[in-house]
Order: sequence, then C-alpha cells, then structure tokens
Amino acid sequence: VQAPLPRFRECSRASMTRLGKRRWRAFVVAASAASLHCGVGQSGTWPSCQERDVVFRHAHVYGLFADLTAIEAKEGCWLSDCTNTDKFISASSGACGAACAQVDGCQFWSYEFAIRKCFLRKSDAGREAAKGFVSGAVRCRPPGDTATATAASSAVEPPTRVPVPFARAAAFAAGLPALRPCDGGVGSPGCDNPYGAMGVWRYAVNNLRLAVAGLPEAERLQHRSTLGYVKQIADDVANFYRSPTAESFQAAVGNCRAVFDALSGWLSGALPVEVALPAQPPGAPHLPGGRSASLSEGEGGGDIATATADLADGRRMPLVGFGTWQLVGQQAYDATIAALRSGYRHIDTAQAYMNEREVGLAIRDSGIPRSELFIATKISDPSEYPMLDQRLAQQLEALGTEYLDLYMLHGPSEKAGQEAAWRMLEALHDRGIVRSLGVSNFGPRELEDLLASVRIKPVYVQNKMSIYTPGEQSNGDVSMLAYAREHGIALMGYSVINPWPAMLPPMEDPHVRAIADRYGRSPAQVLHRWALQLGVAVIPRSGSPTRIAENARLFDFRLSESDMHLLNGVVSLCESTVDRVAPAWAADVYGLGAVAF
Repeated sequence: VQAPLPRFRECSRASMTRLGKRRWRAFVVAASAASLHCGVGQSGTWPSCQERDVVFRHAHVYGLFADLTAIEAKEGCWLSDCTNTDKFISASSGACGAACAQVDGCQFWSYEFAIRKCFLRKSDAGREAAKGFVSGAVRCRPPGDTATATAASSAVEPPTRVPVPFARAAAFAAGLPALRPCDGGVGSPGCDNPYGAMGVWRYAVNNLRLAVAGLPEAERLQHRSTLGYVKQIADDVANFYRSPTAESFQAAVGNCRAVFDALSGWLSGALPVEVALPAQPPGAPHLPGGRSASLSEGEGGGDIATATADLADGRRMPLVGFGTWQLVGQQAYDATIAALRSGYRHIDTAQAYMNEREVGLAIRDSGIPRSELFIATKISDPSEYPMLDQRLAQQLEALGTEYLDLYMLHGPSEKAGQEAAWRMLEALHDRGIVRSLGVSNFGPRELEDLLASVRIKPVYVQNKMSIYTPGEQSNGDVSMLAYAREHGIALMGYSVINPWPAMLPPMEDPHVRAIADRYGRSPAQVLHRWALQLGVAVIPRSGSPTRIAENARLFDFRLSESDMHLLNGVVSLCESTVDRVAPAWAADVYGLGAVAF
C-alpha cells in the first residue's frame, strides 16, 4: 500500500535531508505533515519563536544546574534533587520558557511533550534534531508570562490539555512478540489464545484511530485513502466480535498486520496527541464526589505499615499486602522475609500456592509479633470443602498460627458444595479461628448468589485488578469496583502489573510509562498507586528484594485526578469497537465515540 509523497514546497531541501527519508515512506498517514514543522524559530513572537523537533542537549557542559525549588520544581528533577538540577516537570512549553526567564544564567530551554519535562540550558551548542521536543531562547515565552514553572507535583493538577501517546501505544501493542504466533490464524503453532490476540489488536487499532484522528484536518483530507485503510481494519476487528469465526479472525489479523507493518515508521516517530480533559476530571467515578480515595496520614494512611482499610465486620486490614503466588520453596521464604523487613504486615497465600509452610517459617523467623500481622490464606480445592475444618487445621499448622485474620474460598464452585463450605466458615468465624471471611475470583453475579444464602456476609473479595480489566479477569456489564463499594465489600487487587491472563503487559504500555515519567516513578509504583486511589487494596508480588522495597513506596506521592482519569480510560481502548464504546460503566475518556473511522 503506497501513499504519494506530500510536496512541501515551503520547506527547504536541507530540512528534508535533516529529517531523513524514512519519514517519507509508504502508507504513512500524514507522517511527514504530522511530524515535520517548517519555518519554525523564525519569528521572535510566541508561539512561533519555538523551534519544533529540536532539543538543546546538556552534553555534560551546557546544563544549568541550580536550585529550582524557588520556581516550585518538585518532580522529575535530576536524581530527585530539585535543589541541584537542570530539569523538572512543567505544565507546558510556555511555563518552561517562563521558568528559564526566572533562573539566573538560563539562556535556552527545551521541552519534551511526552513527559512534560523542562530542560534549562546555558547555551544552545548542544542542538540536535529530536522529535517530540520544542526549544527556545530565554526571550521565547508567552507575553507577560511571569508565572512560576508550574511544576507538576503531587498536589498540582496538570493542565486541561495533556499529551497522550496513542501512536506509541498502537505500535507497542501491535509489536508484542506474543502476538506473532497468531498471525497465521486460529490453530497456528503457538496461537494458544486467539481471543487474547484479538483483544490486543482491538487495543492497537483503537489507539491508531485516535492517533490519526489527532492529525490536523488538512492532513487527514490529504490522506483520505490512508484513513480508508484504518477504517477497514477497525471494521474487520468489529466484525470478528459480531461473528467470531476462524475466517473473520484471519481477515482481521491479516489486514491489521499489513497496515501496522506499513505504518511502523510513522508510528515510531509520531508526536503525542493533545487530549482535552474536564476542568475537574473524576479520578475515581465510583467514589464520593468522583475523587480519589484519601490516603493521607490523618486518615489511616502514611506508609505501608500504617495505611489500613476498615472491613465491614469492624476489623482493619493493611491496604498493601505481600502476595506469594508463584513463589515456592526457598524463594517463598526469602521473599517473605524481605517483605516483612521492608515494612509489609499483610501476607497473602493459598492452599494452591503450596508455600504456606515456607511463608510460616519466614513469619516465625522475622521475630515480628503475631498481633502486628494480618495473615490471609484460601482453601483452593472444592473437593476438600466437606473436610474444610481439617484442611484449615493443616494450614494453621503450616503457617505457625492459631488463627487467621482472613480466610477465603479461592473461587466459585458448585452451588450446594459452596453453600455447605460457607456454613463451615461461619462456624469457624463464630469460634474465632477465622476473624474475617472473604472470597477470591468472584464477580458480581457469583457474589449475588452467595449473598442470597449466607448468615455472615463476606467482607472482602480478592480479584484481578488491571488498567485493562479493573476488578475481574474479564470485563463484565457491571463495574466490580462500584458493586463492591455498594455492598460494603473491600476489594483487593492481585496481579496489578502482571499481564495474566491476557497478553498486554501494563508496565510496558506507553500510556503508563508516560505518566510514570511525569512523576519520576516506576510503572509498577504508578499502577499500584492508581489502584489504591480507586479505593482498592493491593498485594504486589516479587521475588526481588529491590522490587519488594520499591513496591512498598506508594505513600509518598499522589497521582493527579487528571492522570487517574487517563488511566481509568484505558479500559475503553481495550473493549470498544467502531460499533460501540465499551464497557458501558466506563467513561469515554479519549473520545473514541467521536471518531468517525
């Protein structure tokens, strides 16, 4: 598929040489026009004084290291030290220029849209061509702008228009190695999860639609044929979900692969699209006022040891626990010890994990009093429900404790057996052997069935939590977060950073990484913090002491409501097609419903 090369008569041949021929290749949806900026930096007035696709590198010489706390720089500083830095998070290129004007010795500045970072320079001698940047001299700033740098700290809301990396997200999804085995169709070697593969293509295509929709109108008109191919693959994906057959799968996958391969050059270099957000976006729509849960020191928060949630039975549970799934033997022991030393006081395990004895030994050897710990485990095998009390006795012995803070059914099962098991749990609760009762992997429908037959209601449900599937392993018609809150059930999220059981790895997603870069945090920290601000407790799991400690540092920063809104919107990129925006309970944050192709 070929698109004719646009003719930019106003651009010099030198500019085309500098940009390189790769940007002028086949089937690039307005690629050159979207990323090539001609005649910039020629006028002394704002905003045309900005030089686009240019960065002034520090080159170990030209960076202006200074104390930037005076201009309210708080995030994104060099080595997290804003008293000696040449960079920081800033709300806009205009704010970056204004900051340069206020710092002694600053002569030039550069601004990177994708991560909203401002760089201050003593000289422009480190000039390089670089997509996604704008740069200017100290005099290049909005007229009369003497405001501070508007650093995006944990207490400052970002602007109402934010850059969103749709093109990079589309390329990320389409380029996943796990997707390739299904290129040959259903039944191809290694294509074990065709529905999961189509879910990835749906995500990739929705991001592509938004990336193209963000181009200037003139460019979209110029490349109508290209838009036709984008519309075709969007229709192909929707057709699979209308009629999921091997034939519709092959048609969609084959066409998607051809289009994305042809567009790869443009996708790798396209700028983020600025998305307009409400002045006060709802960061947590299911919570009072639509605002994120408060995790401040005075309200049960502060750090991993003191941040707690109130359960409906009057007991308190640490908001962040340590998960032990897939940790066995010595690794389970070592990881649990590392977690306890890092401040975790909530430990989660299960019969199916086959590590309760190692977890119990780690708890014993830690020396931490039992009264300071919250220990949770599960019965995983429904065939053992008739002897549940005996199984629990074995689990208590393995864990080295006389009681459990929380005991769960690991998943739904046959109705009569499940009801009998719950009656036994209620008896154990009455005797004080189990302090609180809960379930895992139950959706709203399964919980409705259980609640209709119990004397003591579950106060806790532990489910998959992901930006792609918030609250369940797959998205349903009802929001699990809203359902749990309405019924007074605490929701615990597992595998927040793990692709399982789907294929998209959230820690590699450009949507997540762009936000993580803004805060100078790891993607894992941002994802777990997102869940916490939604009112969901989390149980991060790792075998690495470094990662275990990193996952504990979740209470010294806060995501803005706008960034929460952006993360909440990712689910609609996963579930929507040209036929409808889905799921119905999620906001159309990115405006997919307004895209005509």
